Amino acid sequence: MPLLIANGPDLSTKEIAQAAGVAEGTIFRVFETKADLVHATLDAALTPTEALAALNALPEDQTLIQRLAAIIQIVADEMVRTRTLFVTVFGKPPHGQPPKPPDHRPHLKRLELFRTGIATALDPYSDQLSVPIEKVGQLITAVSVAGRMFSPNQQFDDPIEWAELIAHGIAKGNQ
Repeated sequence: MPLLIANGPDLSTKEIAQAAGVAEGTIFRVFETKADLVHATLDAALTPTEALAALNALPEDQTLIQRLAAIIQIVADEMVRTRTLFVTVFGKPPHGQPPKPPDHRPHLKRLELFRTGIATALDPYSDQLSVPIEKVGQLITAVSVAGRMFSPNQQFDDPIEWAELIAHGIAKGNQ
């Protein structure tokens, strides 16, 4: 990963081998191409390990609004971490993304990990929800991504405000 950050995906297999302390040919015993190695490195770096741990560590005594706000913040922070990693590695031209291997869809695995983490974090509140937990997870993810992408200066608004909006909607009173 440090080589990717320093050089982008244009680094050589000789540089990779030197950094790993192996012969250059050894790399190709594990990876068919340099692009496969780059993608495997990114896949490992993009696994939301810390975010999942944060979801699992949420306090049990939270209200639904507090829990929603905490989940929104964790998801939004993970989106920023992911975007920052891509910008750091690939930056602006001349760096470009390496060609993707066939059937390369690791983001689906990470998304499923996240959805499971969110569902687990919301499970104690399932009796307070009017929709399935999976739908709430989709909404939280959408709000978290949009909140980071479209807010001024890429700043995220107050997660409590977003949690209130998710929990109570946009209508006043009982409308």
